[in-house]
Amino acid sequence: MAKIIHVMIRCKDLEASKAFYKTAFGLVPSHELDFPTFTLCYLRGTENDMEIELTYNKDREEPYTHGDGYGHVAVCVDDLEAEHARFTAAGLNPLEIKTFRDGDTVLAQFFFVQDPDGYKIEVLKKWGHYQ
Repeated sequence: MAKIIHVMIRCKDLEASKAFYKTAFGLVPSHELDFPTFTLCYLRGTENDMEIELTYNKDREEPYTHGDGYGHVAVCVDDLEAEHARFTAAGLNPLEIKTFRDGDTVLAQFFFVQDPDGYKIEVLKKWGHYQ
């Protein structure tokens, strides 16, 4: 069986991206490979062993485009309201908390935030399917 080990995203400002992911999700570099034209920085948290790989191309000047295929990365948290307040206080500009329903049945509660390169990240309350 395959095991998911990382998701890769390209970033225009490596230091800004590392700061965002540390502040927002407690992810810190676990491994970094620096080459003449690019750097690979792997971020990991204490909750699991999956990583986000930040790829920084040193000669890139224009922002990356996301096209129409990228959706989002999702994380779950125990206390959604507290995390939303923490994100707001840290100046990360989260969108409002939403409730996803099927009729009267609540399926999920979540909010979205964007990293410095505009990648959307969904923050879900740890509950039901989302654990």
